[in-house]
Amino acid sequence: MQAARLALQLSQRDLAAKCNEKPSVLQEIESGRATANPQILSKIERHLGVKLRGNDIGAKLGGPKRATTSQQ
Repeated sequence: MQAARLALQLSQRDLAAKCNEKPSVLQEIESGRATANPQILSKIERHLGVKLRGNDIGAKLGGPKRATTSQQ
Protein backbone atom coordinates (compact mmCIF):
# COMPACT_ATOMS: atom_id res chain seq x y z
CA MET A 1 0.00 0.00 0.00
CA GLN A 2 2.78 2.40 0.89
CA ALA A 3 4.65 1.79 -2.38
CA ALA A 4 1.53 2.51 -4.44
CA ARG A 5 0.81 5.64 -2.40
CA LEU A 6 4.35 6.94 -2.86
CA ALA A 7 4.27 6.15 -6.59
CA LEU A 8 1.32 8.55 -6.86
CA GLN A 9 3.19 11.06 -4.69
CA LEU A 10 0.45 11.11 -2.06
CA SER A 11 1.03 11.64 1.63
CA GLN A 12 -0.92 9.61 4.17
CA ARG A 13 -2.93 12.74 4.92
CA ASP A 14 -3.78 13.24 1.21
CA LEU A 15 -4.88 9.64 0.74
CA ALA A 16 -6.87 9.73 3.98
CA ALA A 17 -8.71 12.83 2.78
CA LYS A 18 -9.54 11.18 -0.56
CA CYS A 19 -10.80 8.05 1.23
CA ASN A 20 -12.67 10.03 3.87
CA GLU A 21 -10.71 8.35 6.67
CA LYS A 22 -8.48 9.64 9.45
CA PRO A 23 -4.73 9.80 8.70
CA SER A 24 -4.08 7.80 11.87
CA VAL A 25 -6.09 4.89 10.44
CA LEU A 26 -3.86 4.73 7.34
CA GLN A 27 -0.75 5.09 9.47
CA GLU A 28 -1.75 2.11 11.64
CA ILE A 29 -2.61 -0.03 8.60
CA GLU A 30 0.70 0.75 6.85
CA SER A 31 2.73 0.06 9.97
CA GLY A 32 0.94 -3.25 10.57
CA ARG A 33 -0.49 -2.28 13.94
CA ALA A 34 -4.05 -2.58 12.65
CA THR A 35 -5.88 -4.57 10.01
CA ALA A 36 -8.26 -2.76 7.72
CA ASN A 37 -11.81 -3.85 7.27
CA PRO A 38 -12.91 -4.64 3.70
CA GLN A 39 -14.75 -1.35 3.31
CA ILE A 40 -11.64 0.72 4.05
CA LEU A 41 -9.51 -1.49 1.82
CA SER A 42 -11.99 -1.03 -1.01
CA LYS A 43 -11.77 2.76 -0.71
CA ILE A 44 -7.97 2.66 -0.67
CA GLU A 45 -7.86 0.29 -3.66
CA ARG A 46 -10.06 2.59 -5.74
CA HIS A 47 -7.95 5.67 -5.04
CA LEU A 48 -4.58 3.97 -5.50
CA GLY A 49 -5.69 1.88 -8.49
CA VAL A 50 -4.00 -1.22 -7.02
CA LYS A 51 -5.41 -4.44 -5.58
CA LEU A 52 -4.70 -4.90 -1.88
CA ARG A 53 -6.58 -8.17 -1.39
CA GLY A 54 -6.70 -11.60 -2.99
CA ASN A 55 -4.12 -13.55 -4.96
CA ASP A 56 -2.84 -10.72 -7.13
CA ILE A 57 -1.95 -8.10 -4.52
CA GLY A 58 -0.21 -5.15 -6.14
CA ALA A 59 -1.80 -5.68 -9.56
CA LYS A 60 -3.41 -2.70 -11.23
CA LEU A 61 -7.16 -2.51 -11.01
CA GLY A 62 -9.02 -2.97 -14.26
CA GLY A 63 -12.03 -0.94 -15.25
CA PRO A 64 -15.57 -2.10 -14.62
CA LYS A 65 -16.56 -5.38 -16.20
CA ARG A 66 -18.50 -4.98 -19.41
CA ALA A 67 -21.63 -6.94 -20.01
CA THR A 68 -21.29 -9.10 -23.06
CA THR A 69 -24.11 -8.99 -25.56
CA SER A 70 -24.75 -11.82 -27.89
CA GLN A 71 -25.62 -11.00 -31.46
CA GLN A 72 -28.43 -12.99 -32.97
